[in-house]
Amino acid sequence: MMEFWFVATLLIAIAVLISVWPLLKPSVSVPDESESEESVNVASFRDQLADLDWQLQEGLVSIEEAEKLTLELKKKLADELGDEQHAGAYSVLKKPGFALLIALVVPVFAVLLYFKLGATTEIAVVNAMKNGQLNSEQVETVLKDWVAKRPENNQALFMLGSHYLRAGKLDEAVNTYRHLAGISNGHPQVTAELAQVLFLSSNNVVTPEVRELYQQTLQKDSQNTTALGLQGIDAFANGFYREAVAAWQRALTHEVDPAARQSLSSGINQARSMLGDAVVALRVMIDLAPGMDELPDDARVVVFARPAGDVKQPPVVAVPLNVGDLPREIVLDDNSAMIMGGQLLSSIDSLDITARISLTGNVMSPDYQVQAKGVKTTASEPVRLIFTPAG
Repeated sequence: MMEFWFVATLLIAIAVLISVWPLLKPSVSVPDESESEESVNVASFRDQLADLDWQLQEGLVSIEEAEKLTLELKKKLADELGDEQHAGAYSVLKKPGFALLIALVVPVFAVLLYFKLGATTEIAVVNAMKNGQLNSEQVETVLKDWVAKRPENNQALFMLGSHYLRAGKLDEAVNTYRHLAGISNGHPQVTAELAQVLFLSSNNVVTPEVRELYQQTLQKDSQNTTALGLQGIDAFANGFYREAVAAWQRALTHEVDPAARQSLSSGINQARSMLGDAVVALRVMIDLAPGMDELPDDARVVVFARPAGDVKQPPVVAVPLNVGDLPREIVLDDNSAMIMGGQLLSSIDSLDITARISLTGNVMSPDYQVQAKGVKTTASEPVRLIFTPAG
């Protein structure tokens, strides 16, 4: 926020300088009466009249010519005096007081206009999202203020709905997403979120409305992972296991969130088991030993596996995490191996499983590492990998 006001102040100062500089820069000062251009012009007029009288007396010009020239001299003098009066009126603006007035009016009106039309609420929202010390109620207050100020702002409503969902306020989330779906003309991401909230509020049952919403979403966005997940759940609940596998596998190819990927893999394996397919799903529990609580939550964690004893072969599966996700049980299976484009786990007898933590983000040079070698892919008990202070 301080950076914003610093930049805003700088821009206002530049605008004020541009506005008042023409009023402050040196201009032709008002001369004394004896030295003014007006006096010079009048004196010149008188000299020219005297010269014209002399020419008339000497017979150099006729009376008619003298009168004509006199009229021309008077007209010329009137034009010159008129220009001087205009310049004098303009010079009144070139006063320090008027420049000071401009210097005060510009910033005052700029600040008032900003508080009326500017993005003060949006800045407060950004700061709230960055401030990890705010509790859920405080974040909710900021978001509700944003919606109150911008009631038709799609982003504000979407963030408020997402907050209600995370906070478990399903009724408020449903109302918010319903309103947003109406003003966004049924945007697929909104209808997908509304379908998900309705699914949760109906005790994880795919109601006709949920079905209609996820189908509507997929018609507009066939890669929407939320809608594909609901489609798989709907198919599984009705015993259509192959359709469930197909929907979840499509979602898996587009989903990037590690937790969501794990849920999809678990569903696929369960559906395949119902079909009688052989399923390889190796569970791995990742945790930190006591004394490692001070590691930053955003430190990168990666769990990967390769065929046992073959250190030169690239990993056949890798799962990214953060320290803040721990403890976490992950599943290594054919679904996660397919993403690597290599061997399926079901074709491998045993694995070397490695977990690494990198404080710099470079997992090739880890700060901590733990490993389990020769793990059978048919193991039913979870493999435990515990990071220790010694690495």
